[in-house]
Amino acid sequence: MTPTVRAWLDGLGVAGRPDELETKQLLAAHGLRVPRSLRVRPAEAQGTMSRPPDPGFDPPYVLKVCSAGILHKTDQGGVRLGVDRASLPSVVRELQGRFSGSDVLVEEQVRFDGSEFIIGAFRDPSFGPALMVGAGGILTELYQDVVFRLVPCSSGEAMRMLRELKVFPVLEGFRGLSMDAHGLAESIARVGEIVQALGEGFEQLDVNPIVYGPLGWTALDAKLVTRP
Repeated sequence: MTPTVRAWLDGLGVAGRPDELETKQLLAAHGLRVPRSLRVRPAEAQGTMSRPPDPGFDPPYVLKVCSAGILHKTDQGGVRLGVDRASLPSVVRELQGRFSGSDVLVEEQVRFDGSEFIIGAFRDPSFGPALMVGAGGILTELYQDVVFRLVPCSSGEAMRMLRELKVFPVLEGFRGLSMDAHGLAESIARVGEIVQALGEGFEQLDVNPIVYGPLGWTALDAKLVTRP
């Protein structure tokens, strides 16, 4: 386990159970781009909250319940999109009321073009840590267009993974789309590096979706399950 990962584990709010923001901090430490964000804790949202918190970046915002115990936020009504500055306090209070005791994550709403992708990793009981990439977002289960490799995985091997996907043409300029296939392959390889760095402490990681926009590939959501 690397010193970076050890320091990250030691800093978790709940030992061994990272929430979304903490998982994204680990991604960022390994070179993946994540949205700018601000954590609002329950104590900060009490009372009238007459002045909106200052995230330090411009709206629109995405607000999410942020808890290690809530892995499927959208299914549970824990995500709000397109929030403006004036509505920020009321939406924070709404989520705090719906998910009592949980933090709220305020993120910049990232503009992106083209398809969403998923990068996943898991521990196979027979072969050990493995990577997965495929069509992402809400279409992951519908399309089931995914490819697998064992860890470690170089960016070159990750590029070969992408070429096996049915959706690969969208990365090659299909209907005028302009997306960086090699940048996505590099992101896959970096997820593999995180898996290796966690060592025996790794169980499962989902980066879904990861999207392409003006600043490159950005991980909009991430979930990590660790082992004792």
